[in-house]
Amino acid sequence: MWFLAVWGRSEWLWLTFICVAILYLSAWRYLWARRIPLLILISVGLLAEYMVIRAGVISFTGTDHLPMWLVLLWFGFAAMALVVFTWLHQRYLLALVAGIVFGPITYFAGVGLGAAELQSSALVAGITYSSMWALLMLLVVKLIATSADKEQRYV
Repeated sequence: MWFLAVWGRSEWLWLTFICVAILYLSAWRYLWARRIPLLILISVGLLAEYMVIRAGVISFTGTDHLPMWLVLLWFGFAAMALVVFTWLHQRYLLALVAGIVFGPITYFAGVGLGAAELQSSALVAGITYSSMWALLMLLVVKLIATSADKEQRYV
C-alpha cells in the first residue's frame, strides 16, 4: 500500500483508495471494535504530518498541504498498525527504536521517488521524522495496550 500510494500518487489514487477500502471491508468488525484508537491514530498522524509541513521540513509534490494519497496512506497505516504491531504490546522501548530507525527511511524513500522534497537539511529531516515516529510508535503501542485492556475486562 505504501509503494502504491507514494509511487502512484495522484495517478493511482483510485487504486490506493480501493486497497484501503478492501482493508477496511475485510476487517470491519475488528476495526469497528477499535474505532476510537483507529480515529486517534489517524488524527494524530495527519496532524503530525501537517505540522512537519508547516515547520518547513518537507513539502509534498503538487501541493502545499497534505496530498490525498498521504491521507489514504494514513487510513491504511492506522488500520494495519493496530493489527500488525500487536506483537509490540508492552514493548515500548522496541517501539521507540523502531520509530527512530524506520520512520525517516520511508520519507527519504518518498523523496527519492519524487513524492516529496526536503525543505530543510537531511539531518534536520532525519531528526524530525525520527522524533515524530518514535512518538507515533509509542502511541501505537499505547493504543494497542488500551484495546487489549478493554478486551480483557469484557471477557
